[in-house]
Amino acid sequence: MSGYRVLFGQMMHETNSFSTVKTTLDDFNPMYGEKIVETLKGTRSAIGGYVDVLEREGIEYIPTIAAGATPAGELRNEDYWHIVNTITDGIKKAGKLDGVLLALHGAMIAEEVPEAEGVLLREVRKLVGDTPIIITLDLHGLISDMIVDHCDAIFGYDTNPHVDMYERAAEATETLVKTIKGELKPTVAHCKLPMLPPTINQRTAEGPMVKLLEKAREMEKSTEVLNICLFPAFSYTDVERCGSDVVAVTDNNPELAQKLANEIGELMWSLREEFLKPLTSIEDAVRIAMEASEGPVILADVADNPGGGAPGDGTEILRELLKKGATNVGVAIIKDPEAVQEAINVGVRGKFSMEIGAKTDDFHGKPLMVTGTVRTITDGRFIHKAMAIGVPVDVGRTAVIEVDGVEIILTEKSHSPNDPEIFRRNGIEPTDKKILVLKSRGHFRAAYEPFSKKILEVDAPGLTTPNLSWFTYRNIKRPMWPFDKEASFG
Repeated sequence: MSGYRVLFGQMMHETNSFSTVKTTLDDFNPMYGEKIVETLKGTRSAIGGYVDVLEREGIEYIPTIAAGATPAGELRNEDYWHIVNTITDGIKKAGKLDGVLLALHGAMIAEEVPEAEGVLLREVRKLVGDTPIIITLDLHGLISDMIVDHCDAIFGYDTNPHVDMYERAAEATETLVKTIKGELKPTVAHCKLPMLPPTINQRTAEGPMVKLLEKAREMEKSTEVLNICLFPAFSYTDVERCGSDVVAVTDNNPELAQKLANEIGELMWSLREEFLKPLTSIEDAVRIAMEASEGPVILADVADNPGGGAPGDGTEILRELLKKGATNVGVAIIKDPEAVQEAINVGVRGKFSMEIGAKTDDFHGKPLMVTGTVRTITDGRFIHKAMAIGVPVDVGRTAVIEVDGVEIILTEKSHSPNDPEIFRRNGIEPTDKKILVLKSRGHFRAAYEPFSKKILEVDAPGLTTPNLSWFTYRNIKRPMWPFDKEASFG
């Protein structure tokens, strides 16, 4: 062993300020201590990346807590402090530490702590002093001075869909190891922009992010530049630190870090209009999908995306499909614990008849009366085979009901069906379907795009709609593009 000791933890939640659903500690299903390693070692997760590099380098590690939840409303205050205190108590008990690694999101808020990640980092810094703290963040993180001032380096995901969580965590850990050994001295700077684009066109395989990433990769060719990461922002968290951002990390050259962050910031601002994207109406989307010569045609319900804090129980696309008589359709998902219980009550092959969906709030349509047959009932557990490969998932008890050729996956918990395993776990082969309805904004593309024939992003109602005029912001700094024409940068 090297004799070095590193502590790590995870606190990840993308908070939708407009959700009516409070997030609690139970939603995080937290793991503690060695259970974290038992569960996540060998997975393509951030913790998996930390552990692999630390073990390869012969560094002793102290796992504290791994807490991550499906996006929803703000976290209860006492539950937030439980996570923070678990990490800080771990630091107090650990004794001498040579480094800290934290897997964070960047767009998390608690009831009384709008700077959730920044406050955690501040508390950690109080305890560890000059000991290096390196963090990984989601590409949709909201960067603040508090975050930057209380860590030594930031590694944000470079991909959207986020298929590089493991790689970025491994890179962060390698940088920490070199820092501990005195081979590097990271310095970090950021550039905040007065723009808050909807997430719909923040993919990294097309659109403005491609140009920005090309520029970042060019900058990283310099040996002085350790990392450039882009944060186009999560537009559904109404806090003061909202806005797109660029972070640069250099080797002991803060002036260069600021210069590079500003340079890409200027480019991002110049491309702001390219982040906007038109959607397809529900009626047109259903018509196009039904008329397609082959499938699967994916109807992405981008406004009811649990991955952005929507409940996943919107009914309006499903309503139109049933109205128009579409068949060979798979729908993932409708979150409705009452409907799941009714399906369990009537049993497999039993007749199911009740209103489903739209029971969380008034933003996602109205409950839909359906009559059909229960096809399968499962415990809702499966293993990710896309994105966070190897990480277990639990969406609660799950039932599939078939209504006139439309198979609907009902779940107890909100879940963004970015992995086709949610279909297969419940007896549906997604590649055989003519039409698939997915409650997702874009992460589904990593696994579904290779076999889909067409993808339509549908203009349905919901808490993650790209139409940001739908929301009333009270805390963001103004002026802010695209709300204010007078917004300017530079």
